[in-house]
Amino acid sequence: MNEPLTVYVLPGCVQCTMTTSALEAADLPYVLVDLATDEQAVAIMKQLGYGATPVVVAGAASWAGFQPSKIKAVASARATDRYVVPLDPMDELQCDSCQ
Repeated sequence: MNEPLTVYVLPGCVQCTMTTSALEAADLPYVLVDLATDEQAVAIMKQLGYGATPVVVAGAASWAGFQPSKIKAVASARATDRYVVPLDPMDELQCDSCQ
């Protein structure tokens, strides 16, 4: 199973709201980190070189700002990971005439 994304946000941030809405629409689980109350998270963001919110961390990848194309790419990659190809496609049909 895929780990949830981490989204670093600030209160009142429009791009943060747009990002979390897009993640929800793409059915991507995420964990919110409020930079207004988490000083350690602020230090991590500065160390990574980010100065704007939201910051989304998806495994080894990360980005700042509302990036719908990146959200779509993560959703597509994770959907591919979840799909399991049957050993014999005919097994999935469960049709007496196909057996």
